[in-house]
Amino acid sequence: MLQREMLARLQALCEADERLVAATLYGSFTQDEGDAHSDIECALFFRDEALEGVDPVAWIESIAPVALYFVNEFGVGTALFENLVRGEFHFERASEIAQVDTWAGSSWFPCLGDAILVDHSGELTQRLGALEEAPRRDTGENARDLVSRTLNWMLFGTNVLERGEYARALELLWWVQRHLLWMARLCESATAHWPTPSRLLENDLSPDAYRRYAECTATLSPSDLWRAYRAAWTWGQELIAHLVQRHGLDMPDVLLRGLSERLGKKP
Repeated sequence: MLQREMLARLQALCEADERLVAATLYGSFTQDEGDAHSDIECALFFRDEALEGVDPVAWIESIAPVALYFVNEFGVGTALFENLVRGEFHFERASEIAQVDTWAGSSWFPCLGDAILVDHSGELTQRLGALEEAPRRDTGENARDLVSRTLNWMLFGTNVLERGEYARALELLWWVQRHLLWMARLCESATAHWPTPSRLLENDLSPDAYRRYAECTATLSPSDLWRAYRAAWTWGQELIAHLVQRHGLDMPDVLLRGLSERLGKKP
């Protein structure tokens, strides 16, 4: 596997660079799920005074030839290698290593030995140690937030659809779908790939849930969009009812009735 060869070179590079205080992988290769299609993702913490002298492209080129390097919309250095592997590289100051605490809820490390590339101070190991267990997702607070956000995107999307902005309604449908998948994962106790709810969906959710998700997809056709939003609302109400019963949630019944009436009137 190309990625395994690249990871070995990355490990050697981290060990040899005396400017580096700590470095860790994150993502698929720390979850024992890395394959020939996976990205290489890591955070690199350099001595504060040394970081300015680090050339990101030259550093990454020591792993494999880079076809394109840029800083993505999240401020993360992104390398597209000539071998068509993607990589994300956080070039950070060692004094900012506490930022890994903010990964709680989105990242976890079942085996720190698979994640930490170097840790000369020991601080990275200590901080990541708090992320060795997967967060508990099936809580009343989480369920309430998901239901509220689902209703928000449903109302937003159908408002735009009624206006006749079909391209925008299709874009907003993605947000509806995303929240449906999160609710479905809660209902089916399939929260392993929580940060990206569509990840390995074919394996994680039941065939029925996968079919229901497929019914919520659409083209730009107005009639198809209304069909998809109706399917999303039908499934959404079932998921919401399940979570309401499980966690004893209070629901905005007036809003639920209003959305049901709106979607029921459309052909």
